[in-house]
Amino acid sequence: MRQREAADLRLIVLFLRSLRRWTQEELSKASGVDRGLISDYELGNKAPTARTLERLTSAVGLPYSFVDTLLPIFRSARLATEGEQATEDRSESRRKLGEGLDQVILDAVMPSLTPYLMELEALLDKRKDPAL
Repeated sequence: MRQREAADLRLIVLFLRSLRRWTQEELSKASGVDRGLISDYELGNKAPTARTLERLTSAVGLPYSFVDTLLPIFRSARLATEGEQATEDRSESRRKLGEGLDQVILDAVMPSLTPYLMELEALLDKRKDPAL
């Protein structure tokens, strides 16, 4: 897998975990994926396989096809963020990256994701109460 794709998948894993506001340990228990691997994915040290992504998306209650929807959105947000950082001082960029990259990306993608999140909420509600 190319490095760029690994960076995009890193964001997908972070997003999936943040949907439930889970710790890495909680996602690990729900998905059966080792907590250390989840950490490696989120740090960008490794890229999850398609099967692992299936397990992670299933654990948070999403269909795997949601990853295909999210990937181009996260890629665009990452590329936009990287473009902004190229013009800044490197040490300042690293500090900002460490402090707020997750929030910057979520802020950038949330408008595009809102319709999907509303659909997801409806699906999750149906799982809780099949009468809906």
